[in-house]
Amino acid sequence: MELKKLIIFAKQPIQGQVKTRLAKTLGDQTTLNIYQNLLQITQEITSNLNISKTVYWDQIPNHTNIYFQDGYSFKAQSQGDLGKKMKDAFREEFDESFGKILIIGTDCPYLTKEIFEDAYRALEKSNIVIGPAKDGGYYLLGMNRFYPSLFEGIPWSTELVFDLTIKKIKELNLTFSVLPALNDIDTEKDWSEWVAKINQ
Repeated sequence: MELKKLIIFAKQPIQGQVKTRLAKTLGDQTTLNIYQNLLQITQEITSNLNISKTVYWDQIPNHTNIYFQDGYSFKAQSQGDLGKKMKDAFREEFDESFGKILIIGTDCPYLTKEIFEDAYRALEKSNIVIGPAKDGGYYLLGMNRFYPSLFEGIPWSTELVFDLTIKKIKELNLTFSVLPALNDIDTEKDWSEWVAKINQ
């Protein structure tokens, strides 16, 4: 049976070190509260997935925090830009013989169990599955084999990430599936829209 893996990239909830774009308008304390909320949402969305889950933290502190306790393993992200960190995480997990691997961050509260199921299903017929974020990035990437070049030469945290990744996929003659576009939480407006949605 082919093994399924979910990689979650997360930052330790430390004031002044998370969601810096949000902090510019909302301040460090409110931003930290929002990030803690996003960690909790990500945990709730993923906790019921009956697959292997590893949280790659940006740093491993001396004390454990309250997030992702049961059913998750922990590792530390490697050094370098986001692309190198993701590439190293995928390499590590494929080295452990996982067959279908997805990666997400903690910025997309719109994720659902059904989206994860659709993503793993897509990898039965496609080499790559990708979930475009409305800001031009992606909220999810998955592959059934390790393709390191997808993480090289990409200007991370720009609106070009999704388009350039698709371009690389096509250059490699790989098949791919695209999930519905969802919104990441990067700005005060993004957060307000999410709050409005859950309060409907």
